[in-house]
Amino acid sequence: MSNNLETLTKFGQALAKASQKREKDFKTNIAHWNDAYRFNALKMKQLQATLQKKPNVLIAGAGKQIGLDQIVAQTKSWLRTGVHWTNFNPEIPIDVITSTHTAPLEAALHAQRIPLLLIHGVYSKVPPCIKRSFTIRWSDPYMLKAWKGQAGRPSAEDIDNLINTRAVGLAPYLPSVRNTIFLNSMVMIWLGAKQLVFTAVDPHNPDYFFSGNSDLILEIVRCLNSTNPWLAEWDGRNERLGEMKRSTAHRVQDFTKNILMQKSAVGGKDYLMEFDRGFKLLCQFAKRSNVSLGYVGQSSYMSTTEIPRID
Repeated sequence: MSNNLETLTKFGQALAKASQKREKDFKTNIAHWNDAYRFNALKMKQLQATLQKKPNVLIAGAGKQIGLDQIVAQTKSWLRTGVHWTNFNPEIPIDVITSTHTAPLEAALHAQRIPLLLIHGVYSKVPPCIKRSFTIRWSDPYMLKAWKGQAGRPSAEDIDNLINTRAVGLAPYLPSVRNTIFLNSMVMIWLGAKQLVFTAVDPHNPDYFFSGNSDLILEIVRCLNSTNPWLAEWDGRNERLGEMKRSTAHRVQDFTKNILMQKSAVGGKDYLMEFDRGFKLLCQFAKRSNVSLGYVGQSSYMSTTEIPRID
């Protein structure tokens, strides 16, 4: 295993040890980690400043996409972001990756091309545990008790109100439909992006960009197996720290298995439902926020949404 001192923050190292020892009373609050939380806020401000200079954002999925060389040329002056694994795609340079899972983010720091920034979606209130990252608390607004089962809820206005009241302080919260591509989008809109353009997003054809490429698969597996397994078991939830038996046990091995299978899970019926309501709500919220949306490259799924193809 590689030295995790290279990839984990001081807090991340302490959190990994607490996970290994099942320390349910491990302190993660601001009083104990004030400097780490302040660093978290600083990283967000840095991204906000970047978006003022680069308000056009490319959001790449981990799917296959024809014509990426042209898309790269068209977005030369843009901020290029992606979901986890996209930093391993040799056809497109990615500046920022977003994930709600610890292992893929840490794996990115073991890659040959390291992203400039990692956005780590977490459920619990914690400062950054991985270097080059900031944490953002999140949950799916469709799962919130206030709106669950109510027709037309949550609305764009509901989302806006949540952000205005809870996306504050050193550990802000953002609502996001349960897929990393939507958390990425919400962070970018919140911090000032003016245009979001998607590519390599097509759950109708759920193949990873690395499918069939044994060299890329082995590289991702190598990086995954250099990550800290105890931090991967914690995976964003403090309530797991004291658990003797965790549903997330062997998380790194589970990710490795999925990579070796080379088949994305996003093509399932449940995931398509999440994509449908996620893009519907995103379109409404983007309109309310005066942010334009588009997609580039062929996508059977994206053609069914309200989002226009712009290339």
